[in-house]
Amino acid sequence: MKKIFIIFIISQIFLQAQKPNHLLGQSSPYLKQHLYNPVDWYPWGKKAFAIAKKEHKPIFLSIGYSTCHWCHVMEKESFTNAKIAKLLNKYFVCIAVDMEELPNVNKYYQKLYQRVYGKRGGWPLNIFMSENKKPFFISTYIPAVNAYGSKGMEYIVSYLGKAYKDKKLINKKIKTLKNDIKKKKDISNINIIQNSIKKLSLVFDNKYKGFGKKAKYPKASTIRLLFTIYKLNGSKKALKMALSTLKAMSNGSIYDQIGGGFFRYTTDRAWLYPHFEKMLYSNAELIPLYVKAYNITKKIKYKNIVINTLKEFDKHFQSKESLYFSASSADSSNGEGMYYLYKYKNVLKILLKNGFNAKNAKNLLKYIDIQADGNYDSVFALAKITKSQKPKNYKLFKKILLQIREKREFPFIDKKILTSWNSLIIKAKLSASSLDKKYKKEALVSLNKLIYLLQKKNGSLFHQRIFAHSKQNGILEDYAFLINTLLFAYEKTFDKKYLKNANLLTKIAIRKFYINNTWYLGGKFKVKSGTDDSDYTSPASIMIQNILRLSVLQSSLKYQNIATKAIKKYFYTILNNPLINSQITIDYLMEKKGIIAIKSSKRNLLKYAKKIDAMHYPFLLKEVVKSNHFLSCDAKSCFGYGNFKKIKRLTEQYNNK
Repeated sequence: MKKIFIIFIISQIFLQAQKPNHLLGQSSPYLKQHLYNPVDWYPWGKKAFAIAKKEHKPIFLSIGYSTCHWCHVMEKESFTNAKIAKLLNKYFVCIAVDMEELPNVNKYYQKLYQRVYGKRGGWPLNIFMSENKKPFFISTYIPAVNAYGSKGMEYIVSYLGKAYKDKKLINKKIKTLKNDIKKKKDISNINIIQNSIKKLSLVFDNKYKGFGKKAKYPKASTIRLLFTIYKLNGSKKALKMALSTLKAMSNGSIYDQIGGGFFRYTTDRAWLYPHFEKMLYSNAELIPLYVKAYNITKKIKYKNIVINTLKEFDKHFQSKESLYFSASSADSSNGEGMYYLYKYKNVLKILLKNGFNAKNAKNLLKYIDIQADGNYDSVFALAKITKSQKPKNYKLFKKILLQIREKREFPFIDKKILTSWNSLIIKAKLSASSLDKKYKKEALVSLNKLIYLLQKKNGSLFHQRIFAHSKQNGILEDYAFLINTLLFAYEKTFDKKYLKNANLLTKIAIRKFYINNTWYLGGKFKVKSGTDDSDYTSPASIMIQNILRLSVLQSSLKYQNIATKAIKKYFYTILNNPLINSQITIDYLMEKKGIIAIKSSKRNLLKYAKKIDAMHYPFLLKEVVKSNHFLSCDAKSCFGYGNFKKIKRLTEQYNNK
């Protein structure tokens, strides 16, 4: 009888632990991961905020996403901790947000973090705020107990929960988090190109390449700006910074040397110790840069980076609908990054069994830095390139390493299909079509499917598709990135349906998100869209570029005025920090220098497409008109007419004006 009673008690404890919180019914993989936490989580919405006001309780907001390593760590340490959960439930109304599902909410609080600490934030992002949504404490990862020189969750939750009753103290904390207003000065005569090169040179890492001296992010939009400057004025300094960074990344461990594709960032400055998530957006933004690097240098390495990265995403991230999932987790079944790591002795043994002689096998292992005592820790090694010359049998060697890996379980994949990020990868594939025509066909299949599944009959967009259901209204980034891809698709195909759809979506975007000369991210939680390219390119900056391009293609002064006003508004931001505001800097140069539309018949434009793309002016468009000759036009007039040779000469002269 005693035994039965014990079993009953254990079963009741188990059932109680499995009781779901208020996240029940949510489709987000991240929220589902928190469904059975003892923390009484609510999703973002009116209900949670109403309860906070009714009960006069402060709010604890935690933002993360399903493949975030430190989100998993914090969940394990704090959100499944019964003591901490009890404190959170006692003092706070707890809200969990998936940053991929509500990027507008994420953007707002990431910007707040940056203002408070003067550096970029990350995930998990934890905000303690009043019942009226006024933040009084903000932090990224917080340990469960006091550690690493910082207070732990147990202490913070208890202290802030009790302190909330002291309104003077809380109001003081709220005040310290308010934005500082910076004084602006007249800087309109400064050369933006020279200023950008100077500012970027100051933060460029001359030893390991890239920008900054701590954790390293790819900074795709900054490299794009450097290529733009090089095309405008031939700056060797700009080109060197761009190419050397791409080379350093492609040799380092931030690039998956065996499977292809880039990890999100490295925790060190030498590109050696990655955070093992593979994000769709970061790879999508890097692919066109490696296409550019190949077109400039003709080095086969850059071409292979593009091919292998696309191969990886087609293999592991492509849905049956020819669209792409969001990300893969940093965590493997047996530990962080373990899917990608190797043991020297194990690999050497397998190589010898497969017919490699000892000398060749050791040379190959040395080439990719798989060491006997590890290079990631004292046991495991992560592949990176150590020499310029490949040893013989490298292709077979790499195949064997891939086979070793494929016996393991691939990391968890977040199967959300986001309109914005799919638009980025489709554009990347279209860009890669200059290397192989098959990518154009594949990209257009995906683009047409994206439109079919995530664009409504009235023209507006859904934000995401998950478990075969399109849901949640589109936000600014969905419109901005899809319009950008549609314009690129038009120039690759000259199919007017893409141009027509881009124009329709632009009108909808202006109506939905452009309020009092300001771009908003969208959603019920109104957040202004800044121009900082934090995790990926600012949607407002891309939207401004779209409107500039459409102002030429549609001969629209209305579009031109919208873009010009926005660029003037952000001038100080552009000048102050081109590293963070790279895309809006490109927009500024585009508006200042002018877009040139090369116009002719479809037959002529297809025939001369590669030569037009190779022209040394970065702001070109191709447009089909009924003419057997070529025309070159800017926003307000055409200034060239004749054969292609003449138009090319006039465009080069335009670049020098």
